[in-house]
Amino acid sequence: MTDAVEKMESSRTLIVPNRIEEIRTIERFLVEFSEQHDFPPETLFQIQLSLEEMFTNVVSYGYDDDTEHEIEIVLSRNGKTVTVEIADDGRPFDPLKDAPEMDAESALAERRVGGAGIALTKTMMTDLRYHRDDGRNHLIMVKDL
Repeated sequence: MTDAVEKMESSRTLIVPNRIEEIRTIERFLVEFSEQHDFPPETLFQIQLSLEEMFTNVVSYGYDDDTEHEIEIVLSRNGKTVTVEIADDGRPFDPLKDAPEMDAESALAERRVGGAGIALTKTMMTDLRYHRDDGRNHLIMVKDL
């Protein structure tokens, strides 16, 4: 019975530098967590795609310098809910309010860049929340299993 309770409520943290190649480390971290908690393949895919997209945005647009920064990723499972939190010390940016709207009207070749990743994440995750605390952005992505 204890093992079942542990699988229902657990959390793991990974801290990686703000380098795009860390996506491989994040992927291994997520896959190991999902195997421990028996995520359905579709759920794993949706969380992985969302996490990779949001991590890429932080690395690509969050910093004005070439200094190495730490990005913290926390995976939690509580019952039938998985929570992914990404915390970074990049410039303040609320992707739920500040990201450009995805241009779905224009022809593909004429569309402006931006907005597609967050739009995709909004459709795949159950809930998204953002707050800034102590100079850090916190994006919380929730997925019901």
